[in-house]
Amino acid sequence: MKKFIVIAAALLLGFQARAQVIADAGVVVAFEKSRNNLEAYFPSTMTGLYAGAKYYVSLDDVVDGLAFLPGANLSVLVGHNFESRDYMERELALNIPLQASYTHELNENIKVFGQTGPAIQLALVHKVRDTTTGTIYPLMNKNNTFGYARQPFNVYWGFAAGVEINDMFRIDLGIDLGFLNLSKNVEHRTINKITRNYMHVGFGYLF
Repeated sequence: MKKFIVIAAALLLGFQARAQVIADAGVVVAFEKSRNNLEAYFPSTMTGLYAGAKYYVSLDDVVDGLAFLPGANLSVLVGHNFESRDYMERELALNIPLQASYTHELNENIKVFGQTGPAIQLALVHKVRDTTTGTIYPLMNKNNTFGYARQPFNVYWGFAAGVEINDMFRIDLGIDLGFLNLSKNVEHRTINKITRNYMHVGFGYLF
């Protein structure tokens, strides 16, 4: 047991010695398609903000410019439900990106980078509010009376590119492609498939 603790502590210290914290935030747009039992598709869009942090773990020992970027952030999205503009959706979600990054130095002040990898998302809250009556429907509750229910969990594969300035500021643009069906498999629901993709613009600060 003591050997395990010593090895774990050594790995953690080595990880921290090669890691740099990046605080980041930005704008995110979610594009969804909902399909009903008649195979008809309905597009909708939600917009919002995200904020969090990630580790920049240098892998220069393997390939110069290569890095691993594990992180976590919270996102808040708001938008009209596809059924009616009287229905407003709101979501709060936890996102855990796990991406690989490659950085190329253009000069001593400017670097460009690209990154890709998976991201896990867990919706903490997803509700619809009828603005005409004030009624709120918790869509992650399969017994809600809105007409369909949502899964909280999704997996994405993301791609992003950006610029790093003076080893301090990072600006990036990316897309995340969702893989899972967000509609709960509940009998008598009008919507049986919901898919989601993301586009985001972010700003980061390296500590």
